[in-house]
Amino acid sequence: MEFTDKPIEPFGKILLEMAVPTQLSFKTPLVYRMVKELKDAQCLPWTGSHRAELCFDEALTNAMTHGNGLDSAKKVRVSVCADDEKWGAIFQDEGAGFGPENLPDPSAEAFLFEEAGRGIMLIQSYVDKLAYNPTEKKLMMVRKRQSEPEEAEAEAAVVMEEAPATESEDSVAVSAADSIVEITVLASRIDGDNVAEVRDRLTESVEDDCRTCLDLSCVEYVSSVGLGTLVAFYKKIRSRNGHLVIAGMQAAVRDILESAHLLKLFETAPDRDAAMVHLKKLG
Repeated sequence: MEFTDKPIEPFGKILLEMAVPTQLSFKTPLVYRMVKELKDAQCLPWTGSHRAELCFDEALTNAMTHGNGLDSAKKVRVSVCADDEKWGAIFQDEGAGFGPENLPDPSAEAFLFEEAGRGIMLIQSYVDKLAYNPTEKKLMMVRKRQSEPEEAEAEAAVVMEEAPATESEDSVAVSAADSIVEITVLASRIDGDNVAEVRDRLTESVEDDCRTCLDLSCVEYVSSVGLGTLVAFYKKIRSRNGHLVIAGMQAAVRDILESAHLLKLFETAPDRDAAMVHLKKLG
């Protein structure tokens, strides 16, 4: 990330400008609106982009939570713009700002086990430029126009026209057989809207010496708070002398975990059956 004292302003054509109160319930609809505007302007492919969505999600979460301290009297201002070559998104909060000293070091070995602090790293892994003006409290991300979907988007054919409907069924299903705990995340997303429920269900499933298969085949999207939940679950199992295998990750989810360098932490299997075969061999 570049820290700058130069004014941060939109460029080219302004596609969206709005200010929202600091309420996390406004975040997901705004993210989808931003993605839609960029798709309509042909800055993103027809599939949208799970990585652009993640960047907007992380930036808004940081602005509302860390910047404005979840003070509903304060607002977050968002601008989306584009020219013939690139698109940009600007986020401005009303907080105290931050500096380089406030950012974690993602290269540190211990950071792999941290449960928070991956937002900026996830944004930087996708955009071409990330700049922050501490005086203006403005964060700007810039990326080249993208006409064709990336492999992960094409495989999942993710269409992000609007926010998904709230899922009524349980987010997590847990069963046990042959000394193996099998957990299936039924929700299509693990983000701020359901992460507390998912974390609670995962935590309560951990037992001593447990062999656990975590099936993520239904999951299409994981935000940084979701990644933190997976790390916490891994550490909990290891502390109880257990073994975890994550199975069935969709390409979009694997892409996010790879950007966070977490594939070197988790043991994975292509599907539930392969994970179960491996876990049974450990018995």
